[in-house]
Amino acid sequence: MPGRAAYPRQGYAVTPAQRRDLAVRRLAALRLAPLAPVAARTPLAVVEHHLAMQAQDLSSGLWSIGVRTGGTVSDVLASVERGELTRTWPMRGTLHWVATADAGWLTALLAAPSMRAAARVLEREGVIDEVVERAGRLWTEHLTGAGAMTRAEASAALTAGGVDPSGQRTYHLLVRQHQLGLLRQGPIRRTGAGPASFEPTFVLAEGEADGAAGGCGSGSVRRPERAEALAILADRYVASHGPVTERDFAGWCDQPLRLVREAVAATEGRVRVETVGEAAYLVHEDAPPAASEQTSPVLLLPGFDEWLLGYKDRSAQLTREQERAVVPGGNGVFRGTLVADSAVVGTWRRAVARGTITVEVTPFTRPSRALRSGADEAAAAYGRFWELPCTLRWVDG
Repeated sequence: MPGRAAYPRQGYAVTPAQRRDLAVRRLAALRLAPLAPVAARTPLAVVEHHLAMQAQDLSSGLWSIGVRTGGTVSDVLASVERGELTRTWPMRGTLHWVATADAGWLTALLAAPSMRAAARVLEREGVIDEVVERAGRLWTEHLTGAGAMTRAEASAALTAGGVDPSGQRTYHLLVRQHQLGLLRQGPIRRTGAGPASFEPTFVLAEGEADGAAGGCGSGSVRRPERAEALAILADRYVASHGPVTERDFAGWCDQPLRLVREAVAATEGRVRVETVGEAAYLVHEDAPPAASEQTSPVLLLPGFDEWLLGYKDRSAQLTREQERAVVPGGNGVFRGTLVADSAVVGTWRRAVARGTITVEVTPFTRPSRALRSGADEAAAAYGRFWELPCTLRWVDG
């Protein structure tokens, strides 16, 4: 089994050339370089390929899809509006994009550790079981008529029903109702122009949505048995992120190694072990071919993208020094990354003023002419996605 092999700490068990090869192969698996065939570049196809994509920051999550589709934010919003995609809390206590059809079984399979971890916080907020049950009844009644609600409307419904929504209670109750399978996020409302101008809504999940708007239809919901669910988990995670270690896999889905090994075994050989240097990696039989240097574009990736968040060990993508620049202070808030030739070569941030986006890039070293040209193309794609003009500015670190 792969768990018997040595696993790399940050950058010690594989050579620089092997680390670069891992990064190139991961870019291909993540459908970043090269992009998938056009038919596989719909928002739904992208999310289904990854199974789940971290998206606690909505604008970052939208761009994580957009950078892989080459489309616009309107395309993603339309997919959400049709009920194909949703954001929910399936694992790690963090919002992820998932296909709506996968939300129920994936959350049931993976959410227990984060629910246990949140129990003390809920108790401190006074969110006991009786309050959770009452909130669920109130929101079910409200949504049966309204179809969708914003967070403010969710708080108002609690107040009207005699439940205190103060502090973070509304947030904690919303998270718990997603994890229990009552709610999911529904259509996203535009509040203006630009990446920060969107507001999520909440709807009843499938199986609870009779008479309510916003569902994709219970007939399209997947309900795999445990063995099949585990196989899907391993198939899609490894196919979309590999090569990965068992510990990458366990960290991503917030599960013990024994479940990871059970999931790998359930694929019946589709996920296999490959040795790189002194380390064992999981790879999928359907792994796509890696891009050549000539076809690998310069990328402006959002901070919370699977390119970094999908792995426990990120040494193939960036050095320890670079990681400190991407996650300053180690506070868990990731800056956007400029990626070229399969490596992180800088960070970036955006500003929006008078209907124009400015992307400010801080390179780790003096940018070459080729990098400048590629970054200009990446910024243009970023602007097209948000349907706004976009300019790029280089700044010193």
